Amino acid sequence: MKLQQRYRYVGTPEPMTQKEAYHCEKYMKKHRDDFIRAGEYLVDVSAMLALFHLDCWNCRSVHRETCCEGGQPYAVEQPQIPILEEALPSISARLKDERERANWQEYGIWDRGQVPGTIRMRHGNCLFYQENNGNYGCAIHAYAEDAGQQVTPLKPFSCQLYPIDLIETEEGILLTAVTTETSSFSRWGTDYLEHFYCASPDRRKQAAHMDEDLFSLDGYRPAYEWNFPLLRFLLKENAPRVEALLAERHQSVGAGM
Repeated sequence: MKLQQRYRYVGTPEPMTQKEAYHCEKYMKKHRDDFIRAGEYLVDVSAMLALFHLDCWNCRSVHRETCCEGGQPYAVEQPQIPILEEALPSISARLKDERERANWQEYGIWDRGQVPGTIRMRHGNCLFYQENNGNYGCAIHAYAEDAGQQVTPLKPFSCQLYPIDLIETEEGILLTAVTTETSSFSRWGTDYLEHFYCASPDRRKQAAHMDEDLFSLDGYRPAYEWNFPLLRFLLKENAPRVEALLAERHQSVGAGM
């Protein structure tokens, strides 16, 4: 079996490359002693303690574009396709631009020339990157919140992960986050680390020209703290133990600084 067939991104049919799988295998051998076993998951402690500040509403004010612009998310897996299609009329009904609604109705949401489950582009962005009450963001997320529905079943899985990542391996599912060491095999690559303040407190410290309230330095928290609902859903009964261990490790790291 080829290496990339033994390593895959969870939540999408899009494959890892041979090179990404190779780097993942090397990383796991090097850091195995730093993993916590939680059922089928291998929790990468050092990566999950990496600092991030997801000040998403202010992203567009300090960067030329947000992470939702200029592309579309990783393709969704087959079970999510009918869920999104069923919700599409309700999501599109919230669009203020009638031409946009007509386009969705005529062409649907899928890019038929790509991996099944790939959301098509519109005006150079993900189809669901839309204006909502003066701000631009995910139309799926906005609809779910307004309708009082859970975001998790609707929103493309990869869009819910950042800054963490889930990778299926021979030893279990690696629960990690994008760092300088994992970027060679993470689905997030190097862009966030190199270009966005959310993933780099050091880069933010150097931005003396910015208002201190934008991506404030005191707002950086460990990766695992940014998505407790998803982590608890994944880890189930193991979640309290893992959260306690990560919190304890974070406190010990902070005390040693």
